[in-house]
Amino acid sequence: MFVSKYLVNRQRITDAGKIQPALDKYFPDAKGKSPKCFFRLEWYRIGISIPMIAYSNAYPRQELRPDCQLIEVEELESISAKTKELNFKIFIAPSKSLEKCEDWEDEDIVKFLGKKLEGCAEIICSEVGPNNRLYFKSSPEDVNMTQLQVYNIKGKIKVLDVKKLDKLRSKPIGYHSELGLGLLLLEE
Repeated sequence: MFVSKYLVNRQRITDAGKIQPALDKYFPDAKGKSPKCFFRLEWYRIGISIPMIAYSNAYPRQELRPDCQLIEVEELESISAKTKELNFKIFIAPSKSLEKCEDWEDEDIVKFLGKKLEGCAEIICSEVGPNNRLYFKSSPEDVNMTQLQVYNIKGKIKVLDVKKLDKLRSKPIGYHSELGLGLLLLEE
């Protein structure tokens, strides 16, 4: 698996739903299929260019693009067997239904993530926020933007099973990964 760093031009991409198609252009060999690429965009950052991290099974093509610029690519290293604790960050939507993502309490969001981590890791401490709303068009014909409440969780986990945790982070957690949600970012 590869981890890539990009800069997204906010002046070119204002709709969260347009990021995945921009990212997919780096994987032309996918032939219309998703290259199993998912991402985390730092939505709360201010500025024209905002950082994004993506995990993918394929190596992205190196090219200049005005909307989403690839900066660096490296292989995602496996978690060391000696690792006991890790810091984590994740943007998450706890439901596929837009309405059901509204008004979750912080402790319920943490419990939702805790259930996803069962058998792999256990949350030691966590902080929820700053939370955000993503705006996107549900279909190209839509005139109005749809809103989705997303939750930002960061904290520390105790590693219970390194192999299971490595496998878990290789796919998005929760819902709406096409909008940049679900990438579990782990750091020592």
